[in-house]
Amino acid sequence: MQFLKKHVTRTALVLALGTGILIGSSSSASAAYLSYKCDDGRACVYDTLGQVWNMEHCGNNPIYGRFNYAKAHGNTFRVWYQNNTWDFVSAWAERSLDGGNMVTQVDVYC
Repeated sequence: MQFLKKHVTRTALVLALGTGILIGSSSSASAAYLSYKCDDGRACVYDTLGQVWNMEHCGNNPIYGRFNYAKAHGNTFRVWYQNNTWDFVSAWAERSLDGGNMVTQVDVYC
């Protein structure tokens, strides 16, 4: 019984640490956070699944994915694609994006 209890405790600890590492590394690598809406003062891009990514800061925000819509809820920004093309979104404006092209970063101008 003591062996089983120790084994279960170790397994739970390893799973908890592994989950924390995965969550921590994915959030630190991203310059955006996922929300159900475009938050006040944020530059936002909507992925092809309908999720809203809010940019966390001014300047370069590395983000990788396919996005088909953008909304500048305060600041002007530029969406850069993998093929070195871009789309510009003026402050307080919205526009569609090239959802078939991979986005590599969003530059927010503050």
